[in-house]
Amino acid sequence: MNERWITSDRAVPDIEVLTESALAMAQATIQSAMDRAEISKADLARSMGRPRSFITRMLSGSHNLTVRTMASALLACGYEIRFGVAPIKWNWVSEPKVIECKGVPSEGTLVLAN
Repeated sequence: MNERWITSDRAVPDIEVLTESALAMAQATIQSAMDRAEISKADLARSMGRPRSFITRMLSGSHNLTVRTMASALLACGYEIRFGVAPIKWNWVSEPKVIECKGVPSEGTLVLAN
């Protein structure tokens, strides 16, 4: 396979990939907050005044998660949203990069050729 998501540094990334990635990160952030706060889906649903099925949909991706809903879920877990931005540096290809191994020291650390 020679498919590339982005063919060069100047190519425009697929908006669908960016939005799905952002949604997945938001869901993972909520799940992480729930895990850290030791809050179940049922507990979160009660705190948010929503049915448990809403929480399941929210975490599964079948709900269009809004910033307001995310803030409410994180608040119920004792957290707040912090946003950041980073330049897009995608240039994924399906072809693996081959790295030559020069040797293995006695400690078991792999030494790679440049």
